[in-house]
Amino acid sequence: MFTSPIIPAIIPSTLSDLRQLVSRLAGLPEIHLDVVDGIFVPFISWPYNSQELPMVAKESLDVFSLEVDLMVSKPLPAARDWIEAGADQLVFHVETISLASFKDFTDNTNMTVGISSNNDTDFNILKEYLPYADYVQVMGIGAIGTQGQPFDVRALDRIVMIRENFPDLAISIDGSVNAETLPTLASLKLNRYIVGSAIMKHDDPILAYKKFTTMAT
Repeated sequence: MFTSPIIPAIIPSTLSDLRQLVSRLAGLPEIHLDVVDGIFVPFISWPYNSQELPMVAKESLDVFSLEVDLMVSKPLPAARDWIEAGADQLVFHVETISLASFKDFTDNTNMTVGISSNNDTDFNILKEYLPYADYVQVMGIGAIGTQGQPFDVRALDRIVMIRENFPDLAISIDGSVNAETLPTLASLKLNRYIVGSAIMKHDDPILAYKKFTTMAT
């Protein structure tokens, strides 16, 4: 189900930007693609700032295991588009999908499906979704949708609560995973660490990926 403890995250602004970002990660086993529609969060990325559909990116993505983080107001149509485009894993957010719709989706798809929530969202809401998810994505930042934000320490409490209630559920963390925070996070023995700007803003993203992989294992 999972390929590596470290997964580089990208937020492309255009299809050309997507291809350029992917080219900088050539040979890595997986990428995490953030898609934001400017409605669920006040930022927008490709393809929501264009008339293009995810299918046009398929040739750029086939070599990877692709995780798509659906930070969008209407995730179910987006999920269908990304399944067609070749996504391997999808992340939904409890703020945008009802429990019944999430359960129906997981019951009727062979996709690996994760669930996430903002740290402002009551844990008891997230808890209702967890029995139907393959894994949970904890947010390491307070305001989702952009990279380079400070770490939100509430994520640590959320990890503890997930472990107490669902000890066998795989946990991913996304946001503010970097050289300063990774030692603490790695000590918690999480399954996946989504790394954005700390890899993508490095002069050599592959070298940064290898460094973080060593730190996480």
